[in-house]
Amino acid sequence: MTMHTTHLATQQTVPEPLDIRLTVNGSDSAVRVAPRTQLAEILRDELNLTATHLACEQGVCGACTVMVDGRPVRACLTFARDCDGSRVDTLEGWQGDQLMDRLRDAFQRNHALQCGFCTPGMMTTARDLVERLDNADETRIRNELSGNLCRCTGYVGIVGAIREVIEERDAAGIPARPTAPMAPRQAPGFAPFTARPDTTAEVTPAMSGESRVEDGWTVVRRNVVLDHPPEAVWAHFRDLPAVARCLPGADLSETDGDRFSGHVGVRFGPISARFEGEGRFAADDATREGKVSGRGKDRGGQSGVEGELSFTVNQGEMATKSTVDVAFRFRIEGVLGQFNRPELVNGLVDYILGEFVANCNAVLSGGAVRESRGVSFMAVALSVLKGLFRRRG
Repeated sequence: MTMHTTHLATQQTVPEPLDIRLTVNGSDSAVRVAPRTQLAEILRDELNLTATHLACEQGVCGACTVMVDGRPVRACLTFARDCDGSRVDTLEGWQGDQLMDRLRDAFQRNHALQCGFCTPGMMTTARDLVERLDNADETRIRNELSGNLCRCTGYVGIVGAIREVIEERDAAGIPARPTAPMAPRQAPGFAPFTARPDTTAEVTPAMSGESRVEDGWTVVRRNVVLDHPPEAVWAHFRDLPAVARCLPGADLSETDGDRFSGHVGVRFGPISARFEGEGRFAADDATREGKVSGRGKDRGGQSGVEGELSFTVNQGEMATKSTVDVAFRFRIEGVLGQFNRPELVNGLVDYILGEFVANCNAVLSGGAVRESRGVSFMAVALSVLKGLFRRRG
């Protein structure tokens, strides 16, 4: 018996290079770009504007920050094709600019730079803050700067320089100029797409809530639903080791009454951390309210975290369901400080809660916890995208 195999060649249409026009630092430029050319490549390689630095190339470090149509963007993640007809401003273009001149002076006075690698992106972000913020609140400035990493200064001088220039602006009677909403742009050469239904197991439960910054703490509130009655859910939550096993990346090494110690593993792009620490657990059986508080530090000494999680188990819409009100407040210092950014916080919390709820439901149904390798960049990024689709759907 002879078997014949037919290979079907599939043809894919590859977009041709496109001629685009940019207004860069006030000058018109015409460039020819391939489909996946990044804006940073055009600025550095074609226009010789090398103040736009490239480092992580994942949008994490902020060294490549430039202004596009009056808004800060990551040039390493922005396709040049998407910027056709846009106005782009880089550090080289602010010669003689009053705000940037004041920032340069303030950065020098406050010793806000050392190696200088992050400085172009940092000053681009700083100028946006000075022009946009209506006050010089340190907490707000630090939160806005969390997307620009500096491994030298400790940020104290940077924050001080920005506060000084905002105060100078206010003293001169110059009002802040809030950023206008950006109209959605259609990438040229690409048709609109529709998200396909997710064929994998859905781990993100229906949840609602908010996140904001309060006195330097990131505060997140969520309401989630579990498919079991409150009595069973509360009994499970009272068992701290069992709860820890349901939390992705968490592991308890020791428990003693209301005290515990352990670690949580986090991977985000090129950054990996293992937070080791200790905390306390309290629970009120009468009200079914619980609280977990603790602090930890990365073994490598690059990041530290402090937080408090409180939860209340309530009756759901049906006798067989429960709702859990969750409030989480935390602050992260060091390399992983970008987790304080609201878009990452929402994605991170939604991913963790999704995994946690799925594991709790599985355990309460007599099943097993899925294998966890910690909190990863791709998992958080997927959760962020799902959140965007849910909000826009």
